Amino acid sequence: MARIPVTQAPTLLPKLHLSNSAMFELGKDVYIYEAVRTAIGLAVSGSNQKIGFYELETLQKKGSLEYHTDQLTQMRSREASLFTCSIDQQIARWDLRQALTSPAQVFKADDPLLSFDISANDALLVGGSKLNDSYSANISFWDPRAAAAPIKVFENSHSDDVSQIHCCPSAPNQFLSGSTDGLLCTFDVTQADEDEALLYVANTNASVAKCGYFGPNSQFIYAQSDMETLQLWTSDATQLADFGDVRDIKDSGVPIDYMAGFQYDEQTQRLYMISGTNEGDVHLLHVGAGSLEHIQALPSGHSAIVRAFDWDVSQGWAVSGGEDGRLSWWSINAPTAAAAAATSVANTLQQSSASSNNSSAGSGNGNRRFSPY
Repeated sequence: MARIPVTQAPTLLPKLHLSNSAMFELGKDVYIYEAVRTAIGLAVSGSNQKIGFYELETLQKKGSLEYHTDQLTQMRSREASLFTCSIDQQIARWDLRQALTSPAQVFKADDPLLSFDISANDALLVGGSKLNDSYSANISFWDPRAAAAPIKVFENSHSDDVSQIHCCPSAPNQFLSGSTDGLLCTFDVTQADEDEALLYVANTNASVAKCGYFGPNSQFIYAQSDMETLQLWTSDATQLADFGDVRDIKDSGVPIDYMAGFQYDEQTQRLYMISGTNEGDVHLLHVGAGSLEHIQALPSGHSAIVRAFDWDVSQGWAVSGGEDGRLSWWSINAPTAAAAAATSVANTLQQSSASSNNSSAGSGNGNRRFSPY
């Protein structure tokens, strides 16, 4: 019997259909890491340090940018700006109203950056770093109006990589950090001293891979570990639920190998989990207080692990990107003949690219999940 109660809820949301597909880089073994909506369309980051821009729905490529010299780790969109973060110790701000030849601002850190966010009032930029040679995992702060060195640094709250930073949507002075040391820390940035700024600490006893706020007033936190366990907490560090290893729901007929992300929908006030299989199928589930509802499977969009998933629940569309280098558009509207033809072309190009890469590399993706950093 599965450890986590799972029920089927196929009518909870309108069914999504595969409507379009495109390849990020033809003929190259390039992973897609992240997809983010911006003022000029969809920004998609790849393992080749490039960011491509695509039209929503048609997935027609509009342009690209290339700046960072090492692995891209995160992107954030704010009005006419796109922020990009990298292992190269930089956060770059791009003005999407201008030619994307160079960033409008660059914020530099002393260590490789894994995560960052911008406060809800745009007054502060917060970044989390890898553990450095001095065994310090820093949280750095910048004034977005003045691109320069950090205005302050917290050095003592985490003892390992700071894998996640999330500024609270409903409280501009607060932010959440998650780390591979297992801790979720909530801070008040109005306090200059690190000890005084630290409000709450939750120990998940697992390496935090992803976390974030949800709820009408951002009063809840989800925490996913790199061992595919899931916990729910209140923002004041009270545990609500411990789901354990979500892969156990295979016993309930939902074959998942990993969690790809989470989406909170303000309209329905529900938290959704995006999960997948190593073969590329995506599964959408509603996360309850102590149970999961399986909504829908999304097959045929990918042939490998899905890393990126941006979902507008209220508008009825989603976009996914995977280790197969493929970008797929999902919609509650049935696909047109032209879209079906484009998807067929993408399938053919992907198969051709995969055959070429397998011939040169001698092996496929396998079943091990690749770590980007």
